[in-house]
Amino acid sequence: MKLYNLSNSLFYILYGLFGAFMPNGMAKVMGWTPDLLGLHQIRAICLAMAALGLAGFITARQSANQAPLVKVFILLTLAFMAGRVLGLVLDGFGPVQSYAEITFEIFWSVIGGLALKRGR
Repeated sequence: MKLYNLSNSLFYILYGLFGAFMPNGMAKVMGWTPDLLGLHQIRAICLAMAALGLAGFITARQSANQAPLVKVFILLTLAFMAGRVLGLVLDGFGPVQSYAEITFEIFWSVIGGLALKRGR
């Protein structure tokens, strides 16, 4: 469970810092062409993701009980997936990248579930 938590934490730290310091690069990955406000929004959301990752990293390193943090990361991952599925339903079927991300999010949530099961 600790490896799962540290992996998620590092992902959110790095992903968040990438978007915070290179918002145009993040926008390109997402298929956006943001205006100035959009760049500020990307920086804000991404820095919040980095902070979430840092909080997860600190918690994973200090906590003997990793299960609650695993559950948080599973919930967060499934929330991303639910947002993408909602987009498909409300906005129409989308690019292949959306389906790849949904598939990965399901896979990564299952890995978290297996880590929880194995840790008990």
